[in-house]
Amino acid sequence: MKRVLFVDDDTATVAKLRGAFLQPNAPWDAVFVRSGEEALAQLQCAHFDAIVSDMCMPRMDGAQLLAAVRERHPEVMRLCLSDATDDETFLRAVPVTHQFLRKPCNPEAVREVVERACSLGSILQNPAIRQMISRLHGLPATPQTFQALSAAIASPTAHTADINDIVSNDRALCVKTLQIVNSALFRRVAPITTVSAAINYVGLEMLKSLALSACMFNALDAAPATGKLLADLQSRSLRKARFAYALLEDQHGADEAFTAALLLDAGEAVLALGSPDEFARMIALARERGLPWHEVEPECFGVAHPDVGACLLGLWGLPLELIEAVANHHRPSAVAHAQTRVLAAVHVADAVVDASEDRPGRLLDYLDGEFVARAEVARWLRGWNIDVGVRARALQEPLEAAAP
Repeated sequence: MKRVLFVDDDTATVAKLRGAFLQPNAPWDAVFVRSGEEALAQLQCAHFDAIVSDMCMPRMDGAQLLAAVRERHPEVMRLCLSDATDDETFLRAVPVTHQFLRKPCNPEAVREVVERACSLGSILQNPAIRQMISRLHGLPATPQTFQALSAAIASPTAHTADINDIVSNDRALCVKTLQIVNSALFRRVAPITTVSAAINYVGLEMLKSLALSACMFNALDAAPATGKLLADLQSRSLRKARFAYALLEDQHGADEAFTAALLLDAGEAVLALGSPDEFARMIALARERGLPWHEVEPECFGVAHPDVGACLLGLWGLPLELIEAVANHHRPSAVAHAQTRVLAAVHVADAVVDASEDRPGRLLDYLDGEFVARAEVARWLRGWNIDVGVRARALQEPLEAAAP
């Protein structure tokens, strides 16, 4: 049974949440308190899987409370509720919460988010994975540039010059942005040589995605022995991101798909950096047995890269949807609500690129059969001109365009 701590001094909101969470035979043990001080006292005395805090409370507000929970009880999933409409409130909450929900919200929607958060808890709090990540010096504890970009982009007073300064002061992101905008991904004839021009070209949402990618692979300079391996992994991730984006281009969710696909293999970077020799052995075993990498990784590392990547993004405090996509990108059928085009595009892009790199002609081996058999997913695949039983007919051009 999962234990959830609710912190809110609004009587009406609490009454609605009680109705949703305190039902007969519910798989929840829900505790309700009215202040941050009471919440910390509860956490000190008992284990909780998640905390859901209102943002606006006297003495200790939601951001202060969740910051304290992150420091003292990092294993607890953190969710924030707020009816505030100002950007400052939102930006204060974002760094310390796994999910931000605006009031008024449907109690059933809150319950679904809490269920999703708790289902990821075993991955995000896996001590072996967290120890594996903590041993790496090349991966930062928090992607500061990403947070700075997010804050600048969300601020109504931010200017292009502010964003340009943030990118220019991060060498890895500066190099990566210029590299990508001049690659075959964007099929440009004339080169782009300035950061400001590159930012204008790729757009702000894609720029945030590139910031995360740069954070993830900035160990290239620090680990020359694994430099080529990491470069290959990053190139593959970029191809997946571009392909996922192409499938949804000009539709809602294209930027989200780009970001998710770009970060799907974050766990592979962690495994490669931590044990490059074992990673090479894993690739050889997968090739010898004719299996996808993630099916061999547990034998070599005790865990597969989706869980490692999800744990890393959880430590970074990234949005729940992104963590969920990374954790389940090989098995989207495991996510009960996974009915969106975004997850389908990400899963297909991942399978298509991996199959083309490792086992050409065996796309079906990389797809979740239960997921692609769903009526709406099958319909999207037909719309994308992808025949999962034979080959991806829409593949050649996107892959060529995404080549480094």
